Amino acid sequence: MADFNDDIDLCMDCCLDYYGDPIVFIQADTGNEYKMSGILDEAVSIIDTSGEVPIETPMPVLSVKLSDFDKLGIKRPVQGDQFVVKNKLYEVARQPEDGWSESRIVLYCEGEYDA
Repeated sequence: MADFNDDIDLCMDCCLDYYGDPIVFIQADTGNEYKMSGILDEAVSIIDTSGEVPIETPMPVLSVKLSDFDKLGIKRPVQGDQFVVKNKLYEVARQPEDGWSESRIVLYCEGEYDA
């Protein structure tokens, strides 16, 4: 699987170079901030099937390269962590699924970021 991860990392590098924005990852438990790149899609249709009737809701989703967290020696995002993208503060809305090389993280927009 290592070859697959390396190939996906190369693809993600190209995508992040072209489409990516600088982002700041803020760990909820420590408050530490880390700079990296990510691709924000502000309105992805997310389907919640936890109730009796599935509900479709547009939510922001951030694509990040998981090896960026590993290279920084920090834990990967969990629910409650935050990201700053394009001067807006977002919170991780649900526990991200484990991915191989890329993670698509469902976010909740908290509004303008005041540094």
